[in-house]
Order: sequence, then structure tokens, then C-alpha cells
Amino acid sequence: MAAVKKINKEGILEAAYNLARREGIAAITARKLAKEISCSTQPIYENFVDMGAVIEITTERINEVYGSLKTSLCKKENADYVSQTTIVCEFADSERVLFRQLVADNDSGHGLFKDTRTEKMLVETLHCDEIVADQINEEMHKYIMGQAFLVNEGYTEFDQARLAMETERVFEFVKKIFVK
Repeated sequence: MAAVKKINKEGILEAAYNLARREGIAAITARKLAKEISCSTQPIYENFVDMGAVIEITTERINEVYGSLKTSLCKKENADYVSQTTIVCEFADSERVLFRQLVADNDSGHGLFKDTRTEKMLVETLHCDEIVADQINEEMHKYIMGQAFLVNEGYTEFDQARLAMETERVFEFVKKIFVK
């Protein structure tokens, strides 16, 4: 007698998350999910009323991933641009599909940097006013997102040392433009 494969909710949700990471949330269908876990669609519908529930729970998990990305960017130790560039570019490299869906396709990338800590740091260290600090911050965030898109699309590799060096150079250039 062949062993019976036990498929539970957690396994189905993990497979749905992995499918979303590879192909996007729109790829989650009963048939694709069944293929992902090597079963028929029956265990999926035994564990969930419909696919809407699977998609909703998977979307919540993806939103948690995005939330943790935002949280890590807002930590005090990550207030510098080199750290921010590293965090965003590493995410863009490791989570290519999720980065596109969360940041590029729905324009939520602007919400990643909603922390005033960096601007306050600029005011203190550069002895500039808040308007100048805001302009510098905005330009640097454009640069960071540009680098992330290049990494995400494969135009450049994620190289932490290179990104750190380039980010420092760009920051020095931007400071020369705005700080008189």
C-alpha cells in the first residue's frame, strides 16, 4: 500500500507564497497551486472554502514582508544612505517578482522612505535647513530606487561594496549641489 501524502493548510499556504514569489500573486490558481504541491485540487478545497482565502492570506504575508522592509529602513542604524541602498537593492535582487509588484508596479516605493530620522541627521551634520535636507533626501532616494531597479532587472549585479562606494560618491555630489 502506497504512503498517503498529507497536505495541510500550512503546506498549501507556503506553496502559494513560493508561487507568488516566483510568478506573482496573479499566478495563484488552484491548478497551479496543486501542481506546486504535486496533488489534485481536492486538498486545497478541503482546507479552504475558495481560492480567494488562499490569495488573501498570501497577500497578507507579502504585505508583512513589505512592512518588514520598511521597518528595517526606518531603524536608527539604517539612517545612512549606504545602508538604505544595501537593504533596498538586496531585496530587489533576492525578491525580484515581489519587488516589482510591491515597489515598481504599484508605486509604493515612495512609501519606503517615510522616516524623518535621515532628514534630521542631515540638518545636524550638514548644518542646513529642513528644506535643503528634504531635497538631498529626495534625490538620494531617487538614486537608491534607480539602483534597485537596475539590480532587479539584471542590468547590474548586487555588489554591496560597489554600491557602498557609488552611494558615497553620489551623496558627496548631491551635497555639493544643495549645501552652499
